[in-house]
Amino acid sequence: MSVPCALLAVWLAAAPADQEVGSGPQPSPTPVSWELEFRFLDPKRIEIQLPGQDRPEVYWYVVYTVVNNTGRSQRFCPSFQIVTADLRVLDTDMGISPLVFDAIAQRHRVTHKYLVHPTKACDMLLTGEDHARESVAIWRQVDLTLNNFTLYVAGLSGETRLVSNPVWDPNRPEVTAVIGPDGRKRELPTNPRNFTLRKTLEIRYTLPGSPSAGFEALPERGETRWVMR
Repeated sequence: MSVPCALLAVWLAAAPADQEVGSGPQPSPTPVSWELEFRFLDPKRIEIQLPGQDRPEVYWYVVYTVVNNTGRSQRFCPSFQIVTADLRVLDTDMGISPLVFDAIAQRHRVTHKYLVHPTKACDMLLTGEDHARESVAIWRQVDLTLNNFTLYVAGLSGETRLVSNPVWDPNRPEVTAVIGPDGRKRELPTNPRNFTLRKTLEIRYTLPGSPSAGFEALPERGETRWVMR
């Protein structure tokens, strides 16, 4: 079951107050499922003025290369999220103008000449370096002026873990019917009995200097590790 991040936050908040951060469910010390090789550039900032706009818009992006060395084709469908120091969860924007992607591709044309649009990154990935896929995750107008943030990349491993929801209420329905923006009725998990955690790459960053300098500062990479999320 796919669970909103807010519910996962509730689950994490239910941990004992003296529990060390990061001491929850951990990935297996040795891979127990398929795992893809992931190479990436640290987040970069770009300003682009689109036709009809009065001023440029700010975008952050991460250029990456993924290689399948598992010995068999794998379905690759990545998910990128930025979590800020004040716990805002920022998803990528798949509806960004193609002109933004074109500008990023032009900037990295020498080192990543096979860059594909994010909407084309999700597909079967054949084995071997010759079939490596290059793409980019893009965020529109995100505020990264705080001094640190964390990047999470899911879809690189098949390892999962089913954990119980400590705040599950047997007297409440597990799903709630909602009407989506398209007018269709959907079921949203609001009281799940369990959470499915996935092995996810966590990359921590700091922005040197004062918060007012955040827009100009280059993120500095800190700890990189696998987590269950």
